[in-house]
Amino acid sequence: MAERPAVMHFIERWLPLSEQFVHTLITRSRRPGVVVSSGPLENVELYPYEPLVCIDGLRRRAPERLKRPVVTACLMAIARRRKVGVIHVHHGYRAYEVLGTSRRLQLPFVVSLHGHDVTGYASSRPALYPPVLGKAAAVVVPSRFLVDAAVANGADPSRVRVIPSGVDTSFFQPTPVPTAPDVVFVGRFVEKKGLDTLLAAWPKVLAAVPPARLHVMGYGPLEALARSGGPTVTVTLGPDRSAVRAAIAAARAVVSPSHTAADDSVESLLVVNLEAQASGRPVVTTRHGGIPEYVDDGATALVVPEADADALADALVRVLTDDALAMRLGAAGPAWAAQFDVAGCAAAMDDLYAAVE
Repeated sequence: MAERPAVMHFIERWLPLSEQFVHTLITRSRRPGVVVSSGPLENVELYPYEPLVCIDGLRRRAPERLKRPVVTACLMAIARRRKVGVIHVHHGYRAYEVLGTSRRLQLPFVVSLHGHDVTGYASSRPALYPPVLGKAAAVVVPSRFLVDAAVANGADPSRVRVIPSGVDTSFFQPTPVPTAPDVVFVGRFVEKKGLDTLLAAWPKVLAAVPPARLHVMGYGPLEALARSGGPTVTVTLGPDRSAVRAAIAAARAVVSPSHTAADDSVESLLVVNLEAQASGRPVVTTRHGGIPEYVDDGATALVVPEADADALADALVRVLTDDALAMRLGAAGPAWAAQFDVAGCAAAMDDLYAAVE
């Protein structure tokens, strides 16, 4: 049987620490592929992929009036050399850069929108997406929550598909819930992750559970805020996947206090909640964005209103002090997370490639 045409995975930059899910989805695909990074390479050792082509240097050196033609020429050459049959744009930020290649080589393209690219970023650039999404063979969003945003930005409703990023259940596996009252937060140190709400809630948690400890893992511009929680809060910068798994395994609960940011950035899915549930850990999270689609409120997680420090504290105290509740929530997590296993999500994406070719 002849090998299927390759997929060109086009991305703004390969690959921020927070986008491990992109690497997992691409490497689980059954299709041959080539990754093209429009911007500088980063974390190549953490997220290896071959072949990986960076066109940042050529794009930067080109005069402003020639940048688009230079990018198109590069992409066309790569597509021909690698026998590409479909282009998959991961994030919408630079999706317009594939239009020339798609048109000239008559290649269909798929755009994955992940959240900020079609909410906060798009709100200040209303003319950016309609010329792109209107031509896409398919627009993929990770949650039903983002469907309306995609359509509002020019996607044909009949071409929008919900395919979650998925969780690697072969890597995140259940272990017994610890008795020690330790809580872990994993995420970028940016406004929408809700660190402000978590640190406002933490004194109330300590008042009820004095031995409680909070482990904050991530990176970003709000590092000073992350470090402001006092002696019961530890901070780990730039954790890799294994460190995240170990921290979740050591925790009694995983907390994800996300809320809408001032620039309208929202959560589309929140993979760490899936990782926690796959690991058999109770999740304390918020009724925000696409989060409720990927936890089972009352069965695998306690879901509270966003930006409500008192409600967040009360839920954390419940999980830290009620052994039966913690064990019940943790035990239900793996079966719930299994429906979002990355192998199934990658297979759904492969099926979509075949459908649009």
